[in-house]
Amino acid sequence: MTASEIVEQPTFWERAARSRWGTYISDIEKEAILRAQSLAGGPSHALEIGCEGGRWSKMLSDLNWKMTCTDVDAQTLKLCQSRLPEASCILVEPESERIPCETNSVKLLLCVEVPPVVKSRWFPQESQRVLTEGGLVVGVFFNLISWRGLLAHATAPMRGSYDFFELSYRAWKKKLCAKGFSMVQERGFCWFPFRRSSDSGLIPSFVRMERNLGLQNLPELSPWVVFIARKQTESHI
Repeated sequence: MTASEIVEQPTFWERAARSRWGTYISDIEKEAILRAQSLAGGPSHALEIGCEGGRWSKMLSDLNWKMTCTDVDAQTLKLCQSRLPEASCILVEPESERIPCETNSVKLLLCVEVPPVVKSRWFPQESQRVLTEGGLVVGVFFNLISWRGLLAHATAPMRGSYDFFELSYRAWKKKLCAKGFSMVQERGFCWFPFRRSSDSGLIPSFVRMERNLGLQNLPELSPWVVFIARKQTESHI
């Protein structure tokens, strides 16, 4: 396989994003990222935590954002660097409690589907530190106080799997806002029990049901929540 073919080879999560359920999830995340970069008022410096192959970073880079990309996996980070040679790609240790950039240096911070970071005790403070005043963070939170969250949390020990759903979104949001953030957008999703790689023909019907029932407007009860939060200026804290 040539170098160019390796660069074009999709990663695990990129393949999953091409399924019906993966496309539904990715479209919601993409919409939030594009809205946030528009609200930011023009391209500047952005940082993505858990960039994997860099699909979201590439989208922002194509919109003239200067990207810093971080991940704990050296192989996928190398792929990201190959795809985005102008980006600063930084390998971080899984135990690290610091976002590797200067204070007040980032206008847009992405933490999309990286639950160990989003739910960590240090994430709100570090996000507040690295973002400029008025800077934005886009992330996805896995909410314990939801039917899927409670079920997954209860069965994780029996399955011997990682517990994605340890915290309630409401309590976590309160801590984030206490660090000087205000919520710009909250959207609930993933109400129905499809796997990420599912291509079930039922998915379009359930997606319409989610929308028609207004379930996306119930973030505090939703299994997944995509959010945009803004770092407040000192005069508003």
